[in-house]
Amino acid sequence: MMTNDAEAERQRAWVYKVRTMHRNKRVGGYVGSILGACLMLYGKFSPDEAPAWAVPAGFAMVGVSWLVFIYIIYDRYRWVKANPYKPAD
Repeated sequence: MMTNDAEAERQRAWVYKVRTMHRNKRVGGYVGSILGACLMLYGKFSPDEAPAWAVPAGFAMVGVSWLVFIYIIYDRYRWVKANPYKPAD
């Protein structure tokens, strides 16, 4: 029989694994969202200097970033369903 400390450590390791999945993709999604928003603001509030493609490109960048977030949430959900936490007996 495992002690409570060992069981708690196993549970923390499982939670850490779930939280660290797709870390680089999440950071890329955050950066893409921020850059897309900045590009939209640049295109909207400086119409004389900004190229015509700035706002549509910003929308596209934010859209792709959110698609990445949706994929990450879905993939983590699939992994947790396939590998649920099972306490040791």
